Amino acid sequence: MIKNIIYQPIFLVYTYLVLSHNVVAQETNNTSYEKFTKTFDSLVNYKEFDMAYNLLSDESESIILGGEKFSTLYYELLYNRVKSEYLSGNYLESISLAREFIFRYPKKDSLLGYTYSYLGNAYYQFDDYDIALDCYFKAKKIYDSEKRYSEVSKVLSSVGLIYNNLEDYDEALKYYVQANELLKKNNVQAESHNYTQIARLYTRNENYAMAQLYLDSALKLALTQNKLKDQYYAQRSLGYNFFIQEKYSEAYFNYQKAYDGYLSINSIDHSLDCSLKLAYIHYNLKEYSEVYRLCESQIPIAYNIGDLNAAVFFSRLMYKALIKDEKYKEAIFVQENFKQIEDSIERIQNNSYKYKIQMRLETEKRANENELLKQQKIADQETIRAQNILLYSVGLGLFLVVVIALIIYRTYLINKRLSFKIQQQSDRLKQLDEAKSRFFANISHDLRTPLTLIMGGIEQVLKSEDLLLTEKAERQLKTGLLNGERIIHLTNEINELIKLEDGKLAINKKYVDIDKMLNLFVKMFNSMAELKGVHLSYSKSIFEGDSYVHIDPSQFEKVLFNLITNALKHTKKDDSVTVALNKDGDQLLISVIDSGEGIPEQNLPYIFERYYQAPDTTFKTQEGFGIGLALVKEIINKHDANIQVKSKLGQGSEFIITIQQESVPSENLTQLYALTYSDQTRVLFRELDEPLGNDNPIVNVNKRSSDKATLLIVEDHPEVREFIQNIVEKKYNVLTAPNGQKALKVLDKEEVDLIITDLMMPWFDGFELLEKLKESDKLRKIPALVLSARTSEEDKTKVLSQGVNDFLCKPFNPEELLKRIENLLNRKEIWNNNNEGALFINNQQTLDEIEQSLLKKVEHLILEKIDDPNLSVNYLADQIAVSERKFYRMIKKMTDSTPFEFIKEVRMQYALQILKEKNVSSASEVAKAIGMNNVSHFNTQFKKRFGKTPIEFK
Repeated sequence: MIKNIIYQPIFLVYTYLVLSHNVVAQETNNTSYEKFTKTFDSLVNYKEFDMAYNLLSDESESIILGGEKFSTLYYELLYNRVKSEYLSGNYLESISLAREFIFRYPKKDSLLGYTYSYLGNAYYQFDDYDIALDCYFKAKKIYDSEKRYSEVSKVLSSVGLIYNNLEDYDEALKYYVQANELLKKNNVQAESHNYTQIARLYTRNENYAMAQLYLDSALKLALTQNKLKDQYYAQRSLGYNFFIQEKYSEAYFNYQKAYDGYLSINSIDHSLDCSLKLAYIHYNLKEYSEVYRLCESQIPIAYNIGDLNAAVFFSRLMYKALIKDEKYKEAIFVQENFKQIEDSIERIQNNSYKYKIQMRLETEKRANENELLKQQKIADQETIRAQNILLYSVGLGLFLVVVIALIIYRTYLINKRLSFKIQQQSDRLKQLDEAKSRFFANISHDLRTPLTLIMGGIEQVLKSEDLLLTEKAERQLKTGLLNGERIIHLTNEINELIKLEDGKLAINKKYVDIDKMLNLFVKMFNSMAELKGVHLSYSKSIFEGDSYVHIDPSQFEKVLFNLITNALKHTKKDDSVTVALNKDGDQLLISVIDSGEGIPEQNLPYIFERYYQAPDTTFKTQEGFGIGLALVKEIINKHDANIQVKSKLGQGSEFIITIQQESVPSENLTQLYALTYSDQTRVLFRELDEPLGNDNPIVNVNKRSSDKATLLIVEDHPEVREFIQNIVEKKYNVLTAPNGQKALKVLDKEEVDLIITDLMMPWFDGFELLEKLKESDKLRKIPALVLSARTSEEDKTKVLSQGVNDFLCKPFNPEELLKRIENLLNRKEIWNNNNEGALFINNQQTLDEIEQSLLKKVEHLILEKIDDPNLSVNYLADQIAVSERKFYRMIKKMTDSTPFEFIKEVRMQYALQILKEKNVSSASEVAKAIGMNNVSHFNTQFKKRFGKTPIEFK
């Protein structure tokens, strides 16, 4: 057994030498490789790390053959050599090996971090603090990335030690504190040594209380961790803290404890420091005999361990004590001894300094050599990489040329097809645009014949002397004649717009003073503005030159008429409209500014398009054809001018016309004395201009009778309002209001039995009125009849959701209106009960249309969420803007089933449909498709509904 132990290392060395030779000879056969592996493992097992390292480092081919295993072991062994050389005091060799490791190692993990730490430690020994700090911070970065908080703390402590040596104590304290805080934050056990270092810095800064706290913690932690060296270091530091404060009793106690402890672990150098401090305490207490005793006993010990500095300190203290004790002869003898020691120390320090310089130069030389090798290696790699890149680039370039050529050709074909399609679509759009224009032109043309007959007949009746007309009949005929003239005016505008677009309308330009023209407009519309309670003004800035422009007066008059009437129409009482004339360069700026409702930003790009109507505005006036601003734009374009609009919702709008300023003799001007077009058009629409902003409601009560029901007619069009009033006033008391806001004021003061309302009205429309009625406990019981030209499915659904009682489309038959009113009043008790959501629509056809539309919408909503098991009644009610209770009643009334049953029925019908179409393979798939997770429950419900299971339908 003993022989085996003796001979095994000899055998391993022999095998190592043989295998090294074999590997050098590049024997790559399997037998050699197996022997190499076996030998390497044996060397590692017997901890012959240097031999194992040499085996790997000498033969790079072995590493390649061994793969990841030998590569990893190689670097671990190299790191162990770095560590071993450092711990042995061979700092230069440690630096060289560490740099080799850093140069070769391909990863950035903790092993690289440890190597940087030891490299920093080695440079620290040479007092090369800059490089040491650089190494420590590189190590910290790696430890941070791997969350090795204990290692980060050690690095920070090392940085603190360097700053301590550099006497930058504040910076040192900062890093020591960071090290401790990091360990606390990440629940890693702190180091007692760190607490002691922080305490010593606080002592140096004369913050003795903080030092005491940290030293108490350090001592407690060292005792807990059973780290004797840290315990004695903390006690020694406690002694120093008390010593500085001249608390000699406490200092002596702690130094004595530390001294005894260091002796117990044979730490002679630290025990010398403690005994020196004990001697100083005796000296300060004038106990000189104790000083002699301690110094005489410790000086030989210092000589024995080679600590000449300690011997000098003891000798000096002994010398000072002898002087104090007036023993001058002995003092001179001691002085001669420590002078000799100081000379020896100086020689040693000089030699050490020279050695450090030599080592630093050697280190730098090796570092430079490594750097040159590294640069050469990088240059070689770059050359190979450049050659590879060139080769790949040529191949890739050829490939890309082919691909790009194919893409260009394909793009050409696609663009050709797209261009053809775009051209087709463009032609189609032009045809549709022309067709629309022709349609409106034909409509306007075709309207003239019946209008001629209607208006001619009315004029003959009015002029006939054989007929005796009542005042009311004459007024109604004149209203009909006036509205006929309005339709003719509208058809004329359509024709003019089409002619302008087709270039068939001639523009006869003349030189005009635009200042005078704008003045005429403001004077003409002052009365209309006053009637509406709007402040209309004209403003002209002072500028160089005349206010002459080259325009067609009759066409430009239409532009200004449209802009000013629009501004007045969309401005409330007490707001203002300003017409302004300014100059910018050689251009005149004509502005029409109102402080009205403003135009939504999303509508601004479209307001000059033909037939465009904003989907929603605050001023919900009666809908027209969207011709006015389109006509304005076309006329402005024909004048080589420009028009733009600025608007903010709720703040108003500004239309700005930019036109060339002209300079001509005044005799060339065309004088304007009247605005014929504006005057005639204004007369046509004067009846419609009511003071909308007036706070006093327009209320008409005709011979109010207590035995008649009272109707409230809410209609913004005065002639339509009068027409309805004429129909119903014989049978009912009548109140009128031009919009919903004023209707509510009437309802506050008057008792009303039925409300007849339009939908589209200014400032406060019929929808808002119905909503307010529904919200009021007092007003929700009043039945409402809607008369409107808006007959879309969306409008009908919205009206129904508001709980309206009847709906009649314009134009309507007077007899039908009276019948609807009578039926609603007769059925008043039915819906005027405690059921706040009671709904009664008198006309069955209207009921059928609205219910069908609403049910289609609900069914569509269910189908959209058919696979959602969480589809709820509340979701459906929200989507059609009604409460859940009201939705329940509506579905129950229309389908005779609850909303839940209706949802289930839609789901079952959908399941049946997909089964018949063979789009699914199993019952579970069908159940999932309709949002039912329980397949068994689905089968049961399906069979209950259709008499067969889903499988039987397949």
